[in-house]
Amino acid sequence: MKKSALLTVLCAAVLAACSSNAPKTAATTEQPAEAPKAATAPVAAPGLSAAELEARKMAEARAELAKQSVYFAFDKFNVEAKYADVLKNQAAFTNAHASDVISIEGNADERGSREYNLALGQKRAEAVRKALVTMGVSDSRLEAVSFGSEKPRADCHEEKCYAENRRVDFNHKDK
Repeated sequence: MKKSALLTVLCAAVLAACSSNAPKTAATTEQPAEAPKAATAPVAAPGLSAAELEARKMAEARAELAKQSVYFAFDKFNVEAKYADVLKNQAAFTNAHASDVISIEGNADERGSREYNLALGQKRAEAVRKALVTMGVSDSRLEAVSFGSEKPRADCHEEKCYAENRRVDFNHKDK
């Protein structure tokens, strides 16, 4: 009962955040200066149908969710508690949109063999997939894939870059 109430509140919060006519409050002014430019686009563009406007809003919401990642310690694949909000956001959006599916993309840093990194990336993606399933997302709407070390986000050979590359990314799309 508590989980469904929490999911309902989270879904409402996600939908409210996506709403274009929500009044500005002090809480909205505390957002980081790196707010996406797409969010400032006019909602009622001339010549766009309601379906096109809805598709645009959905694309903007998916772009925001794609900016979130779950990071991992060296040689680990357990999801740390500090990423609970990221997982809740992903689950709430997917549960609120029946056509949404997520490709959960596991990554590793460059250390280790190609085979090892692919296996580690898959374990990381599967750990995140299991966490989303426990939050009510249907397993049929999730796909866990591994890119190993093939898609680095940072390209140096230092710990800060290795840490940036040990992650799971989210790719939302329609069924």
